[in-house]
Amino acid sequence: MPNLPPPTDDQVSEHLPWEQLTIPPQPDRKLLIYGVAAGLIVVVLGVVVFRHLNRPTASDLVPVTPIAVASEPLATTTTLLPVAGGGGPAPATVALAEPEVTARISEADLMAVDREGTERTVAGTAEWLVLEFFTIDPSDVWTERVQAASGLRLPDGVAPELSSAGTVSYVEWTRTRSVTRTGSDTYRALVLIRRLVAPDGVGFQRLPVERVEVDLRVQADGRIRAISLPEFSPPTETDLVLMPETELAWVEDSAGIGWPMTR
Repeated sequence: MPNLPPPTDDQVSEHLPWEQLTIPPQPDRKLLIYGVAAGLIVVVLGVVVFRHLNRPTASDLVPVTPIAVASEPLATTTTLLPVAGGGGPAPATVALAEPEVTARISEADLMAVDREGTERTVAGTAEWLVLEFFTIDPSDVWTERVQAASGLRLPDGVAPELSSAGTVSYVEWTRTRSVTRTGSDTYRALVLIRRLVAPDGVGFQRLPVERVEVDLRVQADGRIRAISLPEFSPPTETDLVLMPETELAWVEDSAGIGWPMTR
């Protein structure tokens, strides 16, 4: 028979405490959060203190001296490199030029800023004045139109002398040929015009192209006024040159007129 423990009638029992069967409580994390926040505060304070200690004092700062800048190019500073072997010349510095102060800007300087725009305005005013001056229409007052275009108050009795009470003169077109500056604020415009006239008010005839000169002045407020009334300018002779040889073709328009054109 194998060696077996002797049978016994004693019962063995184990005791488990109830407190070990419950779920243990979670650790309190508030202390961890407080610790992290305190650490961040310490780091921020350390950075602030470090920057404060490294900030330069008032004695270390170099005062900034304002320099007046001139509109003209300033003199440059030239530095000479030392010659090899020593004994070279020291860097040479050229003093900055003093800025020129303009006490007053003239009207001519102001107009020169936008010379093209001023000349266009002068040309337009000259064309308007020539149009009104050489237009005679019994239905309106000649003097009022001319005064409005020229900016001048005409003396009493100044008006065109008509061959008859029904004389009319209409300007077909005006075009400024050139604008010449004659003074600091004065210009002379050469205007070309084409007119239809009827001395008796009935039979119209188209006149050749006429040349008219007008003198104008640019006022300080920018307005342009005539200096005097328009005057006829003698026509200039034009030297004609032979047209280059090319193929011509006649193109008929809607009215049945054939026009010679080059191709």
